[in-house]
Amino acid sequence: MFGVDELGMDLGTSTLHMVVRGKGIVLSEPAYVAYDRQTRDVVAVGEQARRMYGRTPAGLVVERPLRDGRIRSFDLLSKMLRYFMRKVVGKRAAFRPRILLALPGGMAPSERQTLVDVMVDAGVRSVVPVDESVASAIGAGMRIDQPYGRMNIDVGGGRTNVSVFSFGHQIVWDILDVGGDKFDDAIIDYLRKKHNLLIGSRTAEELKINIGAARMRGTKLTMDACGRSLVSGLPRAVTVSSEEMIEALDEALRDMLIALHRIIERTPPELASDIFDEGITLSGGGAQLYGLDEVLSDQLKIRTTLADEPALCVAHGLSALIDDPDRYENIDLVSGSRSDRNVRD
Repeated sequence: MFGVDELGMDLGTSTLHMVVRGKGIVLSEPAYVAYDRQTRDVVAVGEQARRMYGRTPAGLVVERPLRDGRIRSFDLLSKMLRYFMRKVVGKRAAFRPRILLALPGGMAPSERQTLVDVMVDAGVRSVVPVDESVASAIGAGMRIDQPYGRMNIDVGGGRTNVSVFSFGHQIVWDILDVGGDKFDDAIIDYLRKKHNLLIGSRTAEELKINIGAARMRGTKLTMDACGRSLVSGLPRAVTVSSEEMIEALDEALRDMLIALHRIIERTPPELASDIFDEGITLSGGGAQLYGLDEVLSDQLKIRTTLADEPALCVAHGLSALIDDPDRYENIDLVSGSRSDRNVRD
């Protein structure tokens, strides 16, 4: 794909997407790195590394450099980004594209600058930071530059970004410590307590995707979960139902609803009225949990609509910003850090 002059990167905590001007999404891979514990040499990146998760010998470690919207390892992150950049751009060091980099909302300025430095070191000419929530809203088809309120809830792997937009700015925004990882942890904890079964993160994720639900399904679904018995210490499998998944995820969803109530309460009345009329847009990979949009609609009393291809909204938003920048020239791409994440003046 040599010849790329402008691209975008959705640096998600669980999945990384890259887009190229005029071509759309050209790469989607898990944001995993496998490395040697002693030498720190990287042995696998992306899908290959994800397949190794939970199955590596003692000398190898598989990690996600980003977790809960925070950088866990700058060294691993740099190596992962270099790998994906070479995969898309090529190996010629003289070619230095410009990149729009989608970052987790509320990232500290020091972390944001470090990421910019990492990208420049990886061969980028210049970096334009973009909040995930902004790119997600644009990718979901929201007209956030208009003089009325629009609300987007982006349920990511590590966290949930909630933003109320008007005139191209995030008027109210916050970050909830609830996301796909929290759902996985809740399923692990439920099976440990209910069935005395210890399962891994991959099994929990498969349960969430295949039979997970925020409300009752029309048809009861079941799936076998394999793990280690906490009683005998031996391998064991139990059959888990979609109804049990509702019970497992109940606390995490209640925490999300309480936080969303508080955000709506501090939204200016005029914007809150706009949101009530126009509804809420739900995006992000975690938003695909069965029935989540309906639960939010029922509990918040505001119509909530799931965006098309919710897991790709950020990538689609970056693609739109690259392909038609003039259309979005009045949009504030970056909200700020955690210290000023409440209501803008």
